[in-house]
Amino acid sequence: MTNTEVIPPQPVSLWRNRDYLLLWLGNAVSSLGTSCTQFAFPLLIVGLTRSIAAASLAYSLGQLPYVLLSLPAGSLVDRWPRKRVMLLSTFCLMVCVASIPLVLSLSSGLLRLLLLYAIAFGLGAISLFYELAGFAALAWIVPKSQLTTAVAQNEVIVGSSALVGPALGSWLFSISRLLPFVTDALSSLILLGSLFSIRSPMQDERRTQRHHLLQEVREGLTWLREHMVIRSIFLISSYVNLTITASMLLVLDIVQQQHIPSVLYGLIGACGGVGNLLGAALCPPLQRRIRFGLTLRCALVVFVVLFPLYGFITTPLLLGAVFAAIALSDSIRAIFMDSYRFAVVPDVLQGRVNGVSRLILFSVQTLGSFALGLSLEHLGVLPTVGIVWSGLLLITGWLFLSRHMRQATFPHE
Repeated sequence: MTNTEVIPPQPVSLWRNRDYLLLWLGNAVSSLGTSCTQFAFPLLIVGLTRSIAAASLAYSLGQLPYVLLSLPAGSLVDRWPRKRVMLLSTFCLMVCVASIPLVLSLSSGLLRLLLLYAIAFGLGAISLFYELAGFAALAWIVPKSQLTTAVAQNEVIVGSSALVGPALGSWLFSISRLLPFVTDALSSLILLGSLFSIRSPMQDERRTQRHHLLQEVREGLTWLREHMVIRSIFLISSYVNLTITASMLLVLDIVQQQHIPSVLYGLIGACGGVGNLLGAALCPPLQRRIRFGLTLRCALVVFVVLFPLYGFITTPLLLGAVFAAIALSDSIRAIFMDSYRFAVVPDVLQGRVNGVSRLILFSVQTLGSFALGLSLEHLGVLPTVGIVWSGLLLITGWLFLSRHMRQATFPHE
């Protein structure tokens, strides 16, 4: 009698997973349209008001819902059917963007500006609901063993949109200031078609008993309090994202001080998109060969080694190389962390836990970006680099010392 080992069946390739493919393609088209709007909207505000501050206010209003609404939105997304939330959010985004040409036809300048500000806030609030439902849906549609690949492929969408979106948006805006928004509305229509074609319910059967909204928020916070690795991921992600913002601001400041042409500044920014795409391509093979905790430590070591160079380099070639290397490292870090979160968080808590993630991320981003601007203005490049680098040293040292983070692995491992 011989013992035979039962090998579990391998999951179907993501490219043969019909529901995932529809969601990925719809998000790819929609993301390109969104990047056109994100590029054109500040230009539109500046053209109407001749004020950079007015455009900055519109950007802040678009980020504000992530700070104010993330906790209740996460709980509501866990209550409601995810597919319906994504369909309704996409339709509302399409209506908001399509209303911009109508707002521009108004004769009153003040009313027109106020309505554009309301649209900016509305786009942020609706995007929050779509993102939370989309994160949870992805974690349900894709097997846990394929989550890293799926998140990496979504990062390809982000990187490609960052490369192509500004160029496409500027070209459309040069033809007509309305074209970027019309393009975005059409991309939302394509996403609607993709979502309608998905057969999956995108979630487990919902529980029939519902509690008060605050109690459901507390359930998500209680689960998070008991899972140290997820809490650590949220805090590390928030600081590293702030570091990426600092990286962009530092490059901008150096470009202005060294009088580097705007064309070269655009190429330096494009290097970041290339780094994101390379990081996304490297993640699936890395996940098969290197443990989760080790990958995070290596990614943060790259940050610690490269970030101080911003205090000394001034040539476009070196700036582009450092910016690309940091973007590559950040892409790997983000994909691994997101994949781990999607795999570990229970399906019924995906919205609430991801809502906490958005709250922490955007709160740190909002306050930190303002502090970085003040530091660059009053202290200069080198002290700002030193301040941010000190924080990187602290979280990297803690990551090496934390037993929970060193031993963390993906569930399927």
